[in-house]
Amino acid sequence: MINIYTLNKYELITKIKDDGYPKYRGEQLYDWLINKNIKNLEEMSNLPKDFKKYLSENYFFSKLKVLDKISNSDNSTIKILLELQDGNTIEMVIMRYTDKDHSKNRNTLCISSQVGCSVGCPFCATGKAGFIRNLECEEIVEQIQIANEYLKNFDAKVNNVVFMGMGEPLLNRNNVLKAAEIFNKDYNISSRRITISTSGIIEGIKFLADNDLKYVLAISLHGSRNDLRDFLVPINKAKNLEKLIEIVKYYQIKTRKRITFEYIMIDKLNISKRDALELSELLKGIDCHINGIPINTVPGTDFIRPSRNKIYNFKNWCQESGLSFSIREEKGVEIDGACGQLRNKKRGSNESSCSM
Repeated sequence: MINIYTLNKYELITKIKDDGYPKYRGEQLYDWLINKNIKNLEEMSNLPKDFKKYLSENYFFSKLKVLDKISNSDNSTIKILLELQDGNTIEMVIMRYTDKDHSKNRNTLCISSQVGCSVGCPFCATGKAGFIRNLECEEIVEQIQIANEYLKNFDAKVNNVVFMGMGEPLLNRNNVLKAAEIFNKDYNISSRRITISTSGIIEGIKFLADNDLKYVLAISLHGSRNDLRDFLVPINKAKNLEKLIEIVKYYQIKTRKRITFEYIMIDKLNISKRDALELSELLKGIDCHINGIPINTVPGTDFIRPSRNKIYNFKNWCQESGLSFSIREEKGVEIDGACGQLRNKKRGSNESSCSM
């Protein structure tokens, strides 16, 4: 059987036509799945019984089960724990940004691409659990279906996707890019509203550049010198800052797109005036923006969240050094918003532990 979420609209309609049904049946099914966000065949009222029988015998419509859901006091951030068919779990986070001008409302889905993560950043709750496996394309796509189901309560849909959940997206490149294409073409989410975040997988960044993929690229930098980044982003030991900056410049020449650098701010570690000056020197000549992220304290680590004064001092030093710098609007602090925290609390005895 085929998981329905592995197919884009063209593939779905073509497969249904090849199996002897008219094109419009595929279009009707697509409308139920994508536009109406319905995956229960019994609710698809305009489909005949023989077609439903064919669908039930040839496709399945779900790989994910909602295990837990928590939200903050105003329902602007909703974290959902999902169980996969093999018993492993992942998280996704919905972030609702509302505006008096409703046309500016943004519903962002922070999506997972792997079960766990092999990068091993010491401040990351996901990394503490280790890497188990890549998500399949359908397991990525179904996350948006579940998010849209929840957002029906607010007469809204996901219109912004960030691959910033569990896992390193560019270590699951094929499935992530197939899912991103489906979000773009079938869910009508602009490529400018799809962000792929990476810890600095150089081969993946080169692939994005060489294939002229228009998604937003965000790179987790976190340190402006190799000794610090070796500690905070361990893959830096294999591909250091000099190699990362080289591929970033290549990417920018090829795509002419601005790059976002994510910079987690940790007290007494990477937010001194020296760090700001070194960051400015490192990124000289690159069209970029720094997204400063005050760390969410993760149990079992010694990393400390800076005070508000320290956060804004670092921002000011960076701006005085010529960098474009903003502090990420925080969502989910009161519900342990960092990816992996809910999963680590709820991990069951039947779930795999760290492997590769």
